[in-house]
Order: sequence, then C-alpha cells, then structure tokens
Amino acid sequence: MIDDFVNVMQIEEDTVEQALTMTMATRHDTIGQGAPQKETQFCTTVTARRLPEDDVSARAPVDIVVALDVSSSMSGRKIEMCKKTLSLLLRELGSQDRFGLVTFGDQATLEVPTRTLTKVNKETALAKIKGIRAYGSTNMSGGIGQAAQELQALESPHEVRTVFLLTDGHANVGISDKTAIVDLTKGCLGGTEGRRPVAVHCFGYGADHDREMLDGISTATEGGTYYFVGQDSDVSSAFGDALGGVLSVVAQNAVVNIQVAPNASELGVSIVNVKHPKAAKQVDRSYAISLGDFYAEESRDIVIEASLAQRCLKPGTFNTGDGVPHIIASLSYVDTIKKQIVARDSVVGSIVRPDGNEVSNTNSHVALQCIRIKTTEVISETETLAEKGELGKARSHIEQYAIRLQNEATTLGQSGNSLILQLLSELNKILSGLSSRVQYETTGCNYMHTRVNTHVSQRCADAECDALSSYRSPKKETLSRRLKSRSMM
Repeated sequence: MIDDFVNVMQIEEDTVEQALTMTMATRHDTIGQGAPQKETQFCTTVTARRLPEDDVSARAPVDIVVALDVSSSMSGRKIEMCKKTLSLLLRELGSQDRFGLVTFGDQATLEVPTRTLTKVNKETALAKIKGIRAYGSTNMSGGIGQAAQELQALESPHEVRTVFLLTDGHANVGISDKTAIVDLTKGCLGGTEGRRPVAVHCFGYGADHDREMLDGISTATEGGTYYFVGQDSDVSSAFGDALGGVLSVVAQNAVVNIQVAPNASELGVSIVNVKHPKAAKQVDRSYAISLGDFYAEESRDIVIEASLAQRCLKPGTFNTGDGVPHIIASLSYVDTIKKQIVARDSVVGSIVRPDGNEVSNTNSHVALQCIRIKTTEVISETETLAEKGELGKARSHIEQYAIRLQNEATTLGQSGNSLILQLLSELNKILSGLSSRVQYETTGCNYMHTRVNTHVSQRCADAECDALSSYRSPKKETLSRRLKSRSMM
C-alpha cells in the first residue's frame, strides 16, 4: 500500500543525493526591449540521479510478470529465442525481486507463480521455462488478465511493478477488439486507491503483430513502452533495454508545475503554450505536467513559450543583475529508494531586459529541445500522409524537413550533436520505409510510430542495441548489450 511505502512529508534539502534535480534555461538570457521578439522559450529540465553499477542493494526491488505468446506461429526459432531470453532475464534479477510467468495460446496458463527469487525458486522457474512449447491461437486478453491477477494477489507488492507482454500476432481468442483489450488493461493494471498503476512493456515480434493494439496497451497505464522487434536476434536486446529501465527506477509520479512568476503578469508576462502532451492547464492558469517515472540518469524537458515582460519597464532598470523573473517551476515526486514524497525548491526563469535591441546568443539546449519537438510533429504528420496512401507527399515532407534540420543544426553549431545525428539517421530510415506500400506496411509504419513515442517520452524503446539513441540510459545500454551477447552464445 502507498501509505505503508511512503513517509508523506516534504523533506529538506540535505547532503544526500536527490533522486531528481531540476533546472530552467531560457533561449536567450538577454533580450533588449527594442528587439523585435515579443515571445521566447524557456526549457525546464528534470534529471535523474545515477545508481551504482550492478549494486542490487542500491536500487528499488521489482515485481515482474512476463506474459508470453505461445501460439503456433511462435514455434521454432521464435519460441526458443524467447525461452533463452527469459532465462537470461531471470539471472539479472536479485533475491529481493519477484518473477512470474504467464503463457497464452488457446488459453492463459500460469507457468511460474510470482515469487521472491530465492535460489530454489529461480532454479524452478528456469526449469519451467525450458519446457515451454508453442501451440494453438492467441488469447491475449487471457494473458493480460492472468498477469494482472498475479500482481494483484501479492500481499506486499513492491512499488516498481511491471508486465512484459510479447506477441507476434493478433488477438483471435477471447477479447479481440483493440479498444476492449486496452480498457481491460486499464481496468486490471491502471491502479486503484492505495496502489499505483503497473507499467506494461509490449514487444511486437515480427511484421505481423497488431502494432496499434500493442501501442494502446503500452500507453494504457503510466510508464509503459512499445518495442518493434524486427529480427529474432533483437528479442534479447529489447528485453534487456526494458529490464535496464525497470531495474533503475529512482522516482515515480513526478509532476512539474509551471506558472508565471509573482508580479510578472503585471508586466505583460503570460504562458502562451506548454509544449508537452501531458500539460494540463489549471484553474489558476498554471500548468501541471505529469512526467511519470524516471530511470537513473534519464532527463525530460518541458518547453514553455511565454510572452516577454513589456509594461512598466523603466529605462535602465534591467541592464544588469539576474533579470526579470518570468516563469517559475516546481517539482514533486516519490523517491523509490528513500521511500519518501519529495517536494523540491522552485527554479526561476529570468531574462535581462535592457534598453536597446540586444539579443544574447541562443542557448543550444533549448534550441535542440525545440528541434526535437518539431521533428516529432513532422514524423507524426508524415505518418498521417502515409496512412492515407500519399507516400509521395510523405517522402517529400521528410526530405524537405531533413534539409531544414541540417541547416538549422549548422547555424546553431550543433551538426555533430548526438541528438541531431540521431534525428537525421531516423529521417533517412523513415524515407526507406516509405519507398513502397509493401515496405511501409512491413516495417515503415512500425518504425515511424516508435520514433514518435520515443521522442515524446524521451525514453529509449529500441530493440536494436546498436541503434543511435540519445535517451538510452547507462543501465539500459548495459543490459541490452549483455543479454544480446549472451543470447548468441
């Protein structure tokens, strides 16, 4: 229960490393009152602490239930790769963690009850995994429901709980309607009073799975991800990437509140837009943005567009000093390791507003986050065109934007930036996926959709361990590569 887990209090700043820190940057530190700009951007960045490498005692314990498709289409190399990957996953878990396994073919079967991983329980689970066979149809709803029952039956659940759902096809037994299965997931795993929602990480194996359904399931609760597993050899790296995140959760329920600084509204300051899909405007005109959970060393950015202070600025008043406060951001979250609710001190975004038309240099981080958001919008627009069958327009949209992106990066002096390189690489791969209708339906649509998700959430969800990703945390990197290399032995 939450009340058992959390010491509900606002903790004071101390010398102990905090799970999350927050900063605020402005696109331009100085904008003269005579400059043409009437609005500008601020960027609030929340960053998670690091965790000691491979120190099980330093992280939060986890409850993991895997729901594995064992329908007949999974027979052969697919099921063997999954069994090997599950064995590798088990070996990464510690004695304080719990593991359970549900398989679903014609019906859902509890193969391994969810238990703490003592040596005996781990060996029992490994033996059970070896005996799994593929058969029958795909009762996905049964698999989700059984996994949920396992987690709900735990008397003292850990705060970090997750379901790994892997399938290569479409639900054709039990509930098969997409909306109904997503609603089932929300109802079973969406959380209740006293218990937090369970994250669902979905793995679509091969080109024939139902991408829209798995994407919907992964976003039905907070913190889930959708992986497109295009090759047999990427099953282990995809599981490793997801597991690396789950084993490094340092904070949950992170919420940022954005508001105009006190008295700034009298100077004409207002929030024009908060560029985040989960920004919710409050009655007092502030914005609450839910950022969910954080893995160690992850960062999330919120871009705020605001009008500049204009009224009642006396000549020479703001030529020096810290500038005019425009925006204030505050942060609260649950520290999963200290088991406390934390409320951090606010950060302020200020701009110096001297006489004249001086504009300081562009802050590269703020500019890059604006580029990230714009690129995500362009990919989403391209996906819409492709779904309408307008592949030519879709290709042109990407080609034109890629040129614009390269030019903007050059102007900023950021051509070699890792995020820019990642975005350009992805745009080229998207173009390849738009080469024909067959190519788009086989791989292009899945790839494009995962790109939108990963840039919106700023979280790696790449099945390939060698894929460029500015968001892949060290723990994700380590386990993705480790499971991939060991699966090839």
